Amino acid sequence: MADDADAVTVVREVDDVETLKALSDPLRLAILRTMMSDVRAPHRVKDIARLLDQPPTRLYRHIKVLEAAGLIKVAQTRMVSGIQESQYQVAQFALRLSRDLLAAPGNAGDLADAFAVTLNDFRDRLVRDIISGRFQPESEPEAAEKPDPLGPMVVALDRRLSPERASEFRSRLSALMEEFNRPDDEENAVVPVEFLLMFWAPKEPPGEPA
Repeated sequence: MADDADAVTVVREVDDVETLKALSDPLRLAILRTMMSDVRAPHRVKDIARLLDQPPTRLYRHIKVLEAAGLIKVAQTRMVSGIQESQYQVAQFALRLSRDLLAAPGNAGDLADAFAVTLNDFRDRLVRDIISGRFQPESEPEAAEKPDPLGPMVVALDRRLSPERASEFRSRLSALMEEFNRPDDEENAVVPVEFLLMFWAPKEPPGEPA
């Protein structure tokens, strides 16, 4: 049996707590990230387990949670030694949290858990690349006179802007993300990119003085 393996949503808007909870587990996030390294390919559980250095039996429950949340789907099935083997594919290129999900006061704990898992996962990969020497600009002699176009960029901002500038800046970031998430030419998509973007304007909770 085969599903439409090419029907991958570009950006899925997460608007329910159950999907948010599905994303709030380090191993499930690692599974999803591993599968998103090739969004159009079918992935076997045992191959994902090998890449994550985990026993396949530990992954099956998490795979089912991701499937139930619609984050992955069965791409095809086949019989192997009399046993039906499923191969999975991600259901989207990227995820975005809905405004309503972010604004609901009752979701604060689940949002905090999801962000904590995401940031910890990103931190671990960043530290790994720094220690392994992969977090480096091009060091070839001929590249010394011009900056590496794919060199690392780290920016941390914490400042005050006018409402107009803050709104304009956020709109430009949203447009950039839409462009970044656009499917690329598969033959030329050879550069791995780690990219984390966060923007928020802290607001006082209702009923508390500013």
